[in-house]
Amino acid sequence: MTIDGNGKFIPLTPKFKEINSVLNRVHNKRLEKSQRLLMMDY
Repeated sequence: MTIDGNGKFIPLTPKFKEINSVLNRVHNKRLEKSQRLLMMDY
């Protein structure tokens, strides 16, 4: 299950699984980048 734009639970379809996967990848890349920038400051 996942939550739609209105806050209602909906089944996690293959389309939403793919979207979640892409968003997760983007989030992880940003997190990695910020971690590297913090390490450079020291």
